[in-house]
Parts: sequence; C-alpha cells; structure tokens
Amino acid sequence: MKFIVTVRGTLKGSPEQISKIHDEIVSKISPISRPMGSVGHQTYLNAQSGNEFMSIDTWDNMGGIQKLYSDPNLATEFAKMFEGQPTVTVWSETGWFHY
Repeated sequence: MKFIVTVRGTLKGSPEQISKIHDEIVSKISPISRPMGSVGHQTYLNAQSGNEFMSIDTWDNMGGIQKLYSDPNLATEFAKMFEGQPTVTVWSETGWFHY
C-alpha cells in the first residue's frame, strides 16, 4: 500500500530564498527518509499567491512516516521554511480505479 503525506504552509520568505533552504533540508533528510520508505517528493507553490507551499511525499509504509514526522529535528528544519508549523496530513491509497 502507498501513502501520501502532504505538507502545507506559508513560506517565511520569498520563494527564491526558501527554495535554497528547502533544497538544503531535502539534501539532509533524503538519505535518512529513503531507507525508511520514502519513494518520492514533489513541491508546489500556490499559483495565485506564490507564498503558499505544498509538498506531496510518497511512502511505502506508515512506520517510516511516523518516525520521520515525529522527529523534533524535522520540526526544527520546517521552522526555517515556514511561518509556524505546516499542516501535515497522511493519506492512504484506496485501491480504487485510477489512471
């Protein structure tokens, strides 16, 4: 079963500034999260405002998600990007028809 984690928040600075911070964070977290079951990371900005961020992370197990997203170090990293803590939501695959 696949799981999707969405992370949504308001950027602390301009998209150009935060892009560099984001890439540094992902460079640190990716080597830790991949062995835990992370298989993808995509990022988006709200097309109307430009300062609202959303990422969609794909995982192959719930245990890895719980371990990573409960780590206080990740909250510290998020504080570099976001005003306040972002909203993190976990979604599970339905198995319904899709294409």
